[in-house]
Amino acid sequence: MKRKEVPSLKKINWKKYIYKIVIVVLIVFFVGGVGMGAANILSIEGTYELYTPENPLSPIPENGEQAVAYINSAISKALETKPFASMNESFSIDNDSIKNSAENEQLNAAVVLAADSIEGAVEDSFEAKEAKYGESASAFLDPVSISSADIEDFSIIYKYFKCSMCESHIDAEDYGEECPECGNKGTLNERFGDEYEIVLKIKPDSATAAGSIFPAAGSIDKIISGAGEGYYTAGNAEKTPLECLVYARINRLTDEIKEIKFEKKSGFNVPVALQGAYADIGNVNISAEATDRYSYSFTWAGISLDKHETTVELGSSEVLKATLICDNPIDYTAKWSSDNEDVLTVDEEGYLKTHKKFGDANITAEYEFNGVTYKDTCLVHVGVPVEGVDLNKGKLEMKAGETFSLVAEFDPKDSTNTKCYWFTNDESVAKIDENGVITAVGAGTTKVFVVTDFGNFYSSCEVEVTN
Repeated sequence: MKRKEVPSLKKINWKKYIYKIVIVVLIVFFVGGVGMGAANILSIEGTYELYTPENPLSPIPENGEQAVAYINSAISKALETKPFASMNESFSIDNDSIKNSAENEQLNAAVVLAADSIEGAVEDSFEAKEAKYGESASAFLDPVSISSADIEDFSIIYKYFKCSMCESHIDAEDYGEECPECGNKGTLNERFGDEYEIVLKIKPDSATAAGSIFPAAGSIDKIISGAGEGYYTAGNAEKTPLECLVYARINRLTDEIKEIKFEKKSGFNVPVALQGAYADIGNVNISAEATDRYSYSFTWAGISLDKHETTVELGSSEVLKATLICDNPIDYTAKWSSDNEDVLTVDEEGYLKTHKKFGDANITAEYEFNGVTYKDTCLVHVGVPVEGVDLNKGKLEMKAGETFSLVAEFDPKDSTNTKCYWFTNDESVAKIDENGVITAVGAGTTKVFVVTDFGNFYSSCEVEVTN
């Protein structure tokens, strides 16, 4: 579906940032010159990503039966809300699986070449279907009927890991002590994605597998016979179901289904009487594995801002961008508004204007499509943004039971958003409250640190506690 970004950015004031760029370049040269290891860079304090995963809209499916119910509720929502929906069927032959009973390599190579034309002929017999925004997809989409007893296996993926060093996204199954991208240890942090990837493995010999939710490529016999072109004649293909999968991708925060596929892999065994150049081989059996798929995709109307929280300085020139998702975004215009115009106003293109007053304002962009109003909001802090933070102590020696107040010193000193969060690595050694007050608990060493609300800048203090 088409998307529209509104509007383009104004010219960036590079003079404002040039000193930061120079500092970064100098650091890079210094690190390269002394051969500092990548892992050591982690000890340089700068920013730390505060992370709290958003809760799903519906309970997380814990077994196959619950997954089927959840998929069906998402399909029902799609049928009711009527996003853009499309359906396609595909057929593919696994060339590596092709074999012949004569064990003739040349014949195998010929069958591989023929497989392409067979795949094309099968797919040419399919008819793609779609339902535009506001149209019902019920003509080609229904809630699925899957017997819980026929579910062989169930999995759901929505977690991944992000490396704090190289910022790579690592799939959950690739998790280990080391980041597989940069090789650093202890840098992978668990994160929750916005979508569920649900996979149901259906018993291939079950009633569910034989049902209508899986494609069958019913014209395959006719197509295989017709593809011979004087080189062979083929008998009826014997099909053996090997694997049946249901794959669904659903936004866990909105329960909007993005994609669902029904995939059936079968083994084919075809008796063939060879002619022409291969006539001397005689009658053989050709076997292969092929996969049929029903694929449904959904695009939901909406609007999305490029930022959902930011800080702007008095007198600065900033802009928010809105992306509209609908049938023809260029025909629609976002309407902008501010809930605190004494502090901040916004024009019809998303450009922000401050008004000599510190404070916060929620900037909202909205538009109407098919009788529904879609909106998104950004919280804007007007003031002096934080550029760093330091603590009044970098190391403390305390005795169990003692307390000490840490002070966060913001850079610049006139930063307007001085909200911050306090943490400790080991509460059995030292605890710290929301005001930065440390309480020594038991013997040992730990780190306590502060993280700024804006920019996620952090600084730490090493605490050694003795009895």
